Amino acid sequence: MKLSDYVIDFLAQRGVSHVFGISGGAAVHMFDSAAKHPDVTPIFPQHEQAAAIAADGYARATGKLGVAITTSGPGATNLLTGVCCAYYDSVPTLMITGQVATHRLKGNNDVRQLGFQETDVTSIFATVTKYAVQISDPATIRYHLEKAYYLAFEGRPGAVLIDLPDDLQRAEIDPEALASFVPETQIATTDLDAEIVALLPLIAQAKRPVLVLGGGLSTPRIGAALDQLIDRLAMPVLTTWAATDLIAHDHPLRVGPFGVYGPRLGNFTVQNADLILCLGSRLSQNVTGGILPSFAREATIVMVDASRGEMDKFDARGIAVATRIEARLDGFVPKLLGAIEAAPPRDEWLAQIAHWRSALPDDRPGPAPANAGFVDAYDFVDKLSETAPADELIYVDTGGNLTWTCNGFRIQRGQRLISDWNNTAMGYALPAAIGAAVQAKGGVSCIIGDGGLMLSLGELALLSRHRLPVRLFLFNNHGHGIQKQTLETWLDGNYVGVDAPSGLSFVDVAKVAEAMDLPVVTISRSADIAAKLREVYARQGPVFCNVEINPAQKLYPVLKFGAPLESQMPAIDDALIAREMIVPPFVPGAAPKHSGGAGV
Repeated sequence: MKLSDYVIDFLAQRGVSHVFGISGGAAVHMFDSAAKHPDVTPIFPQHEQAAAIAADGYARATGKLGVAITTSGPGATNLLTGVCCAYYDSVPTLMITGQVATHRLKGNNDVRQLGFQETDVTSIFATVTKYAVQISDPATIRYHLEKAYYLAFEGRPGAVLIDLPDDLQRAEIDPEALASFVPETQIATTDLDAEIVALLPLIAQAKRPVLVLGGGLSTPRIGAALDQLIDRLAMPVLTTWAATDLIAHDHPLRVGPFGVYGPRLGNFTVQNADLILCLGSRLSQNVTGGILPSFAREATIVMVDASRGEMDKFDARGIAVATRIEARLDGFVPKLLGAIEAAPPRDEWLAQIAHWRSALPDDRPGPAPANAGFVDAYDFVDKLSETAPADELIYVDTGGNLTWTCNGFRIQRGQRLISDWNNTAMGYALPAAIGAAVQAKGGVSCIIGDGGLMLSLGELALLSRHRLPVRLFLFNNHGHGIQKQTLETWLDGNYVGVDAPSGLSFVDVAKVAEAMDLPVVTISRSADIAAKLREVYARQGPVFCNVEINPAQKLYPVLKFGAPLESQMPAIDDALIAREMIVPPFVPGAAPKHSGGAGV
């Protein structure tokens, strides 16, 4: 059997239906085998970065392995951004990179290249993959494929890479004679049952607990057990943006997001908590704020994560994590659900949060004037919430469009809201949405800013070629809005490279979409939003919707470095903050009330 045929069949047997990539001299055998396999379809984006991101989007939508295939040299190095997206967000993807023939590898010779387009791919990708290996013996292909597949899903999932020289791709192998990979037996270093028993009194005794949901609950998705645990704990639920789709907007326990760009309600809730049970969030600076000792300063913090390092990183940095439970969430959630008794009443705490909901400003500007020529982002997101189907997959790019969507979209049960949460690469959403759409049974929405679209503009051609059911919503504010606001905050509004007057180059993207045979709908008036959204979702194939967003719209509220989460911009009255906060004001240099320690 030809080795490249074996590789593709290995993937097909594990449910991989599509692979993404661009052909090249060191990848022709892989794509030849993919095209000939009855259960695998190769998809060809315009750029290898888009191939890696499409594999990421496919994996997030299906729960299966996402696969990208490229040629050597620049074909391989172009994958790097997409690999980082998958690695940092714990998404199982496999990159198969072609390589020069084994007799053209430079080895230990003191040269930069021996073979044409030779590049040391495994070294480049070693720090952003769980496994990166170059095949040197065709007889080891089964072993390395099985090992890579296992590691992509095991523990904290992530990206893996196999570098496959051209001459080995076309080698003949005997599948029956290939050595297999046998994972080492995992020996538990902690007693999860005992850790949960020690956790129960903390839950029972807390007066102001919150449950923080993070993206780790989506890798893999936990499902019904999480829903049951939320109801059983009866704690107010805060979500990181990556967990937006884990609890419906109308669930009575849902408070919503929190953090640097989070709403004030979530920030006042987390800052006044006395217990934080954090599941699957690494508590990044985007949610804690930059002054770590000011975060949840009277709360006992319990973190549950597959990575011990994500919990230990706060030691001597200002946040005291009192209890650290190293476990995958698909193992922890069912065990805690089985152990937890009926929750104590939280009426007073829930009433306080309900009070904050009305007492704190929401900082939304309201609909744009009738003849402004643009719409308010939150007004658009609000109406999009009313229109998007209940089973929609919604991919969102980074920047202002992500902030407005995560803070404003009213997620329904059954919908997914997906982004590149930790690498936050501009241009992610379109190729990721394409990766999902090639196999989606329902529709896919893509929300992207004009800056992100310029980085992935060529992928509109792929969308058009396959007539994929993607509704693309361009948040067109004619600039990099989040960067403009950053420059206003720190550099007196001296714009450099953030809009057309300061150096950026844009095109009439609606005309580009039309040239690529995509139907175009433009929304520039508040009164038209609802009707035009119904028009967009009534179509069966791809639609390009140009949404003119207020170029001056701010991302409020927002935290400026140096302040605690309760003190966001635009500033509100200090007396209001003092009156509404339960815990004392933050005093720089003061230790958190709960000093914590290594915990259980």
